[in-house]
Amino acid sequence: IEGDAPLVTPPRPLHRRVSVSLLFTLTVLIGTVVAIYMTFPTRNTVLMEEVTAAHRQAMPSWDLVAPTTGELRAWATAVVGKDPPLPKDVTGARDLEVLGHRAAMMRLVIDGEPITYLVQFTRVIAPAFSDTTDGELHAIAWRQGSFTCAAVGPKASAAGWTKAVQASVASK
Repeated sequence: IEGDAPLVTPPRPLHRRVSVSLLFTLTVLIGTVVAIYMTFPTRNTVLMEEVTAAHRQAMPSWDLVAPTTGELRAWATAVVGKDPPLPKDVTGARDLEVLGHRAAMMRLVIDGEPITYLVQFTRVIAPAFSDTTDGELHAIAWRQGSFTCAAVGPKASAAGWTKAVQASVASK
């Protein structure tokens, strides 16, 4: 109102300004982290999805058919890098691209069951172990050195083939 003296209020206390700023910063930071984790799946999840889709293909085209151990090692080194963890008795192998990087996919047979195995050199930290079930298939993914490995096979015999694949890959 014209002619009235201005109303002077005391300044806001310093601790209240800091509290509001801290609360706002934490809200934005936590919201960003949650959004990233909800939007982008983990590497293990993507590899398990890829290997499951490849396992469902009736007759995939192979780059190598029934390769020897030496042929497989040379091919895999060219595809994913030096000294990748490889299983024994591979019936077919081909390369593919997952998350913008090359990966080596192989088919093997354990106890009469077809198993599809995938290995990729990983530049980032991936979870140590993951597993999932998709219908009649069970998929696992694990970290081994600089590589992330994934395998898929029948859910009914998962206990046997998961141990066999991991033991076969671990015993270079």
